Amino acid sequence: MTVNRRLLPQSTAAVLCVLAVVIASIVLIPAQRAFAAGTTYYVSTNGSDSNAGTTSSAPWRSLTKVNSTTFQPGDIIRFEAGDSWTGQLWPKGSGVDGSPISIDSYGTGAKPKIAGQGTVGDAVRLNNQQYWEIRNLDVSNAVPTGTTDGSKLGDFRGIGVHGDNGQTLHHFVIDSVDVHDVTGEVKWVGGSTANNKPGISFAQGWDRSKDTGGIAFLTSVQDITAPGAPTVLDGITVENSTIKNTSFSGIVTKQYAGDAPGAVYTGWGKRATATDPAYTPYTNVTFRGNYITQANTPYGCNGIYLTGVRGGLIEGNVIDRVGVSGVETNMADNVTVQHNEIMGTHLSSGGADQNGLDPDIGTTNQVFQYNYLHDNGDGILLCACNSAVKFGSVILRYNVVTGSSRWTLHLSQSAGTTADIYNNTFYNTAAAAMVDGGVTSPGKATLTNNLFGSTKDATFRLESSIIYTNNGYSDTLSSLPETTPKKGNPLFVNAAVTGPYGDENGPRLDTAANFALQAGSPFVDAGVTVVNNGGLDFAGATVPLGSAPEIGAFERGAPNIAFTDTFDSLPTGTLTNGTNGWRVISTNNDISVVETPSATDKSVRLTRTVDGGGTDGTNLARLFSTPLQGLVTIDAQVMRNDTQAGWFGLPYVYNSSGVQAVSVAFARGQIHAYQGTTDTVLGTYTNGKWYRITLTVDTVNQRFDLDIDGERILTDATFRTSMPGIAKIAWYSNGGERGSVHVDDVRIARGPAYGQ
Repeated sequence: MTVNRRLLPQSTAAVLCVLAVVIASIVLIPAQRAFAAGTTYYVSTNGSDSNAGTTSSAPWRSLTKVNSTTFQPGDIIRFEAGDSWTGQLWPKGSGVDGSPISIDSYGTGAKPKIAGQGTVGDAVRLNNQQYWEIRNLDVSNAVPTGTTDGSKLGDFRGIGVHGDNGQTLHHFVIDSVDVHDVTGEVKWVGGSTANNKPGISFAQGWDRSKDTGGIAFLTSVQDITAPGAPTVLDGITVENSTIKNTSFSGIVTKQYAGDAPGAVYTGWGKRATATDPAYTPYTNVTFRGNYITQANTPYGCNGIYLTGVRGGLIEGNVIDRVGVSGVETNMADNVTVQHNEIMGTHLSSGGADQNGLDPDIGTTNQVFQYNYLHDNGDGILLCACNSAVKFGSVILRYNVVTGSSRWTLHLSQSAGTTADIYNNTFYNTAAAAMVDGGVTSPGKATLTNNLFGSTKDATFRLESSIIYTNNGYSDTLSSLPETTPKKGNPLFVNAAVTGPYGDENGPRLDTAANFALQAGSPFVDAGVTVVNNGGLDFAGATVPLGSAPEIGAFERGAPNIAFTDTFDSLPTGTLTNGTNGWRVISTNNDISVVETPSATDKSVRLTRTVDGGGTDGTNLARLFSTPLQGLVTIDAQVMRNDTQAGWFGLPYVYNSSGVQAVSVAFARGQIHAYQGTTDTVLGTYTNGKWYRITLTVDTVNQRFDLDIDGERILTDATFRTSMPGIAKIAWYSNGGERGSVHVDDVRIARGPAYGQ
């Protein structure tokens, strides 16, 4: 499923399956969860540590004061925007479930800066603490002077979350932070120490390697000779953040294993078998909507290094010019990597790899789908290449991989591993190999319905355990791995596309739609059925649309149902039924276009003061004569600005029988949503504040996600009732409910909500 990190104005692209549409930007205030109240503390460089710190007019001054305080559940620590501090921020205490401790900013200006300057291991640190949320900080940890040969690199992180107390520590949210310029050392698990250089060392083993960078979640033990019980981190979220020029990695997770010299081996972070009882991974880890780049450091390596995790989601990130691997999973289980754009991955710091994606050693139940990988050294590497670890399973589907310079797909699987690779589009202009491999007696890999396009002849790895079935090949490829191959000109929309590409505003997955098929392509309806195929193509269309699936990542001819309305061009006053395709019902009440927030940024106001309109009530709706199917994103900005507390659906989504299937409501100061048939209170709203409500509805799998101002609130929630297709979307209130709401910047589109 999907998330919407940031949406910026852009016109709809004139190619099949491109789903970007215009949406206006306004300042939004995040919906705050209904947490128990604590004390708010203020910190400013103009303050004094002798102040109480509980008002912005009498703030504290120093990190020392903050670090010496044990905070209580519900407390908030706010740093003044535009200010900066040098050293380490390490506040003490823990929150509780439903009442975390928060760090945030106040005032106007740049995010407050915490600069470690290489004097501390972590510029921002938590250790054996839980229920913390960190937002809106600028964090760095670079040694300010030294040589450029790596000698100034050290054991440094921007934000470090640690634990060694043998407990399960819960709830870590890092949101909207900027972490940059961390001069972390590079330590590799294997290799030869003969290759050591200043700041770079090899043969360090699991525990002593790959634990520096931008944001790190690391557990250890207090005594390596008597490790005791494992410490587990549960409920990790990093979202809406930028991580730039941070070596070793952008974001890393690593559970302790006990493999350093003199240590008692625990195996908590590693496993010898898929069911190894010693394996004790972190749980419920999400990295979403981040921008990660190592473009300006020669020591930057993995964008995201996810290890020792069970239950992970990596989605909607842009990973730009990092070293070694864009996303690597290792010793991890039940991980989904989707809707990411990864580009420019290159060799760095003595590493051998340069791939966009790598499900690596000891990874089971991995699903890598809907990713756009372009201009990397290698497209996808399957590196379950440790002959002592004879297990591993991954599904690669509906990815678009273009512009790889060395290998498009590299299979380095050991015996005992399995990979199901289907309905991907691989387009090559430079690599000598479309499919390559580097392990004798490799694990089983089954390739089905993949489309291999190339401007030059390129090779395919032939191995008895690599099974090619019903793939498509462009005319330029000669030595094909199938005896009766499907071959021809793919007729891509525009294979020469050179952008636009993702940036800090989010991925540009719409650009990948240039690799959809035009009419007349020999690969339309040419695929075979794959059981449990996820049901949706790269752009969110139902698979299949025709008599059979397409070969490649896209279903040709999927309807472009993109729609947007900002209301800005409409005259103020009563909104007439049928305007811009809206169905408007306002019997005895009022639905009008108003100059809110401004004369140039209008919205529609629904006001209900008396009964009228029957079941529909006071109702602003879009109706679809052909119900929308597949993955559909519904996005709008809403605001209540009244003194009444009536129930308003904002929005409700209906099936073709007129039954509500997805329901979000603002009522009585609370934000509600139905999960199945259960009404759930998600948090509170404030009158006069705008909220962006984003629903990502999957009619194939009968699930939806809900984001409020880009923050994921519900994931894979169930429908209230079956909805094979969306027939109506309505913002409304009826019956005895009273009040007023504003609706603005409505966007409805097939496909994921990432990008502009």
